[in-house]
Amino acid sequence: MRSRVSIGLRKPPHIGKTLAFIFVAVLALIWLVPIIMMLVVSFMPPDQRAPRFGGLLISGVSVQNYVTVFEDAEIVKHFINSVAVTIPSVFLVVLISSLAAFALARLKFFARDLWFYLLIMTLMLPIPTLVVPIFQINKALGLNDSYLGLILPYTALGVPFAIVILRSFFAGFLREIEEAAILDGCSPFGIYWRIMMPVSWPAVAVVIIWQFMTSWNEFILALVTMSSIEVKPLTLVPLVYSGQFMMRPGPMFAILTLITLPVILVYYLMQRFMVSGLTAGAVRG
Repeated sequence: MRSRVSIGLRKPPHIGKTLAFIFVAVLALIWLVPIIMMLVVSFMPPDQRAPRFGGLLISGVSVQNYVTVFEDAEIVKHFINSVAVTIPSVFLVVLISSLAAFALARLKFFARDLWFYLLIMTLMLPIPTLVVPIFQINKALGLNDSYLGLILPYTALGVPFAIVILRSFFAGFLREIEEAAILDGCSPFGIYWRIMMPVSWPAVAVVIIWQFMTSWNEFILALVTMSSIEVKPLTLVPLVYSGQFMMRPGPMFAILTLITLPVILVYYLMQRFMVSGLTAGAVRG
């Protein structure tokens, strides 16, 4: 009798999934509202001074704000500056961190764990505390107002996190495959380049996405290092042209949309590589 009553009072299994879906959908909607508002206002007609209902309703759709941005703000020049800073930093972080992570995970040398713990400690340092030292170093080396003045700090700040991610992946690699490669005459660098890196796309994709996002969106170091408008990256454009577009939210939000789109695009493209890499890893295992 008790079993029948308990079975009758038991909730259907799909209710839990429905509640979880509703909860996640509400969180996603809360996160998407500012992005939707930014996108809507960027297409606001120039004759409309302010959007209605908190920025979610405009009187029409117009691309004039984007035309204004490309004509008046020289957005292409600043976009090229951001690309010239971000892409090299991503490449250097992947190269340096993958080599260091392989050494820390698979090679034996003096104080290996100590070096790894020191790298982890650097992750505790907030970037604002490093602004003044980095500025002084760049000034002494003559790197202010140059791409290298941002590429090198971005690389140095991104390497510790990337090493933590890649080291965990390399440490879980099967020792038998490594031993078989050594018996076939493969060098340590050959094991790194020919065996581990081709199957490390899940971890490498995470590093690429993270480094691209942090380098592309970085503001404080770029503000301090880049004083000439010719080399300012895209993230400084709203500050540079704030006076010109302060009373015109349409062009300002169009600039913010253009800053956001490359990050979303890179994440979308690299997410595919992450899925394929995870599938390859599952087949390999």
